[in-house]
Amino acid sequence: MRGSVSTAVMGEVDDPSCLTEAEARKLVAESPWRRLVVIGDGAAKCAGQPVAGFGCKPWADRVADVLRTVCPGLAYINLGRRDLLAADVRARQVAKALALKPTLAVIACGGTDVLGDSFDAYAVEIELSRMIGPLRDTGCAVLTMGVPDMSSSEPALAQRRAEVRYRVRLLAERTEAISLRHGAHYVDLARRPVSPGPSPWSSNAPYLNGRGHAIAAAAVIQSLGVLDKCS
Repeated sequence: MRGSVSTAVMGEVDDPSCLTEAEARKLVAESPWRRLVVIGDGAAKCAGQPVAGFGCKPWADRVADVLRTVCPGLAYINLGRRDLLAADVRARQVAKALALKPTLAVIACGGTDVLGDSFDAYAVEIELSRMIGPLRDTGCAVLTMGVPDMSSSEPALAQRRAEVRYRVRLLAERTEAISLRHGAHYVDLARRPVSPGPSPWSSNAPYLNGRGHAIAAAAVIQSLGVLDKCS
């Protein structure tokens, strides 16, 4: 997901990068999931900076709201915390997630690792495997989320743009590969096209704003529609 050049401000209902309520409900109309757990770093938890016409609700809450149109009693918890490396996410959150016996889990992490002084994609891949594997072993459906392309999200990254873009791409490749190996479904935000309109990034980038969260939620919901048909 790359920042777009701001044009006339549009609302979510007019944004082709997002989903209407009707479209979202249709995609999950036969959803079998009753317990949703989200784990990860700030990408999993942080609220979005408000954007006119989009609000500020985080993508995970948006996804839970849509699933509740099918299952009003959906149990949902978000264990995500800001500034955690993938190893910290695995150590602090996986056992808690398993204890909740989720039927659907979403893993959103790796961004903190990408922005670090050094980056070991293989080490992150191992940590992701240690998150996905135990969840899949319980029969839980798992989605993994790729890190959006943060390289153009703020001026402070200008000097590292090529390096960050390379790391994001490498993490995407590793995350997709390990997800497929475990029978999980990968949501590719890095390469997701974004229509012209307000930037998807908050002023405290590299976090998403309200529009960015709406776009991310649309990507997850579309993936759930595919996952539901495969289950």
